[in-house]
Amino acid sequence: LILRQSQPLNLESPFGALDGFITRNENFFVRCHFPIPEISRDTWRLKITGEVQRAIELNWDDLRAMPETSVTATIECAGNGRVFLTPHVEGAQWERGAVGNAEWTGVRLTEVLQRAGLTASAREVILSGADRGEIESPPRPGGEIHYARSLSVAKANDDVLLAWRMNGQELSPAHGFPLRAIVPGWYGMAAVKWLSAITVTAEPFHGYYQSVDYAYWQRESGAPSLVPITAMQVKAQIARPDPAEQVPVGQSYLVRGAA
Repeated sequence: LILRQSQPLNLESPFGALDGFITRNENFFVRCHFPIPEISRDTWRLKITGEVQRAIELNWDDLRAMPETSVTATIECAGNGRVFLTPHVEGAQWERGAVGNAEWTGVRLTEVLQRAGLTASAREVILSGADRGEIESPPRPGGEIHYARSLSVAKANDDVLLAWRMNGQELSPAHGFPLRAIVPGWYGMAAVKWLSAITVTAEPFHGYYQSVDYAYWQRESGAPSLVPITAMQVKAQIARPDPAEQVPVGQSYLVRGAA
């Protein structure tokens, strides 16, 4: 993997090494906003609170006793390709490799929400990770915050997975052990790692990573407003030939890539 940042850890997949539909775990990119938290499976808990009929807390055994589901889904950082932007944009300077495709195994988020029971006023589902830290650049909140993103109730009840395995292997700490969200079709900022809390709200969530970072300006009717980034845009990328690769003259060459 290509080191893009050491603290917090950000590692890019060598996209030119793409050789199949599934990205191997050791080649899968790593995106962190804060230091990787140290979590013990024995003491880890997932709390579900807010606009629910009953607040609940699940431990590892509770979760693993629920029906298991697998889904193959692509995760791409919303900043993938940032190094190529003009003018220069701050953030991890990804080239083409902040993207990967894996088979994820876990429990559907809707199954967990059904245990708590949503109230009629439930509107959004906030996923919070155990990772935390302070934001360095303004505008920023004071003190430490946890990484958190929200989904609509409709999306949460559709195809979102809470995963504990990646390509048949237990999640590594860098990839979110013991539990992470997988949000098919959305950029990676929604796939919260080290999941520790789920909060159901009656109002839209305006956390830092929902309304300041990972948001864009949209003008629909009159004044512009900030809108959270969600669905991935269609993209095709050439893996080989690599930008620095020499292609022999007068010979057939198999161009490889991904869409």
